[in-house]
Parts: sequence; C-alpha cells; structure tokens
Amino acid sequence: MAAFKTVRAAKDYLAGLIAEQAALEGAPLADVERKMLYFTEDGGLSAEMAAVSEEFDRDYDQDAYETRIGGLVSRLIARDENQELRENWDAAVDKLSRGDHYLLILLDAAPSRIFSGPRIHAWLKPWLPSRRPSNDPKDTLRGIVFAIVVLVLCGIAVAIKAWLFS
Repeated sequence: MAAFKTVRAAKDYLAGLIAEQAALEGAPLADVERKMLYFTEDGGLSAEMAAVSEEFDRDYDQDAYETRIGGLVSRLIARDENQELRENWDAAVDKLSRGDHYLLILLDAAPSRIFSGPRIHAWLKPWLPSRRPSNDPKDTLRGIVFAIVVLVLCGIAVAIKAWLFS
C-alpha cells in the first residue's frame, strides 16, 4: 500500500486512474477537465487554477461533469478487483479528506455501493450529510436532521413493538 506523503501525490494517483479510465472508454478528459480534478480553495487559488476554474465555469456544465467523473469512478472500481488498488485508493482519499478538495465531491458523485442502486443513492444524497469533514452549515443541518429522523424512527419501532407485544 502506498503512503501518500503529500496531497499532490494523492491527487496525482487518483486523477491518473480517472484519466486512464476515461481514455479506456474512448473519451479522454479534456485538459480543463483533468486540471479541475486538482481544484481546491484551501490556501487560495493560484493564478493558473483561477484561470482554469473560470474557463470551466464558462464552458462546462458542472452537474454533467460531476456525473461523468462519478460514472468513471464507479466503472473503474467495478472493473478492477485488485486489492492493492483499493487500498491505495482509500489511502489517497484519506489523505485528501483532511482538506476541502473538489475531487472529494467528484468521488462522492460515484453511485454508492451501500445502496442497492444509483436511483436510491441519487434520491437520498441531497438529504444525507457529506461523508467527509465539512464546515458547511447546510451539511451540519443535514446531519442533525438525519440524526433526528433516525431517533424518531427508532422510537416508532419501539412503540410499535410495545403495542404489539403488550
């Protein structure tokens, strides 16, 4: 398993795999699409990244891009059962999880293996908190609401059990 010493090394690894998957599918990533895999607002934007971001915002549909990258990630993971690849993937994601990186959002766009299908995931995703640390107040609110819903459902289950077996 690779230990990623820098965020850049982790991003290089993940971006390389995603770009390779796109090329295998016959639709390689454009230069701007590949550079956006490195986008972050941590520490401010360099002049080059600000220009890339501006070009991306002007010329690309963000939702379509996120869906495309999510699909590439899903197919990449599905095609490769290599344990070392998965461990390296997880190590790279772990390295990135300590910051605010657009690549993490793109990885979250991949349909989850937890749910039975992409439709359920797509329906639940706006209501669930992010799987990565966030300072976003909306994400905090989603987490609180999610916890309350779980507690209410547990309370209902206990009440039904008590009513049925009393």
